Amino acid sequence: MNVGTGVLARMATTGIYLVRGVPRELQRAARVRAVSEGTTLRSVLLKALAEYAAGNWTPQPDGKLSGG
Repeated sequence: MNVGTGVLARMATTGIYLVRGVPRELQRAARVRAVSEGTTLRSVLLKALAEYAAGNWTPQPDGKLSGG
């Protein structure tokens, strides 16, 4: 079917990623906060990744978070 091929091509060009090892409670808390702020967890993750890529945020070696 052409529909399936189009979906696969679209998925391949945008990228699909699975992040393993994220504690369930952390994911739930982040999703609840995102919803309460009128956004999505996807948007939050994209913003965080963009901040990291731009050099505006760097995780600390001890695992603590730091603002930018």
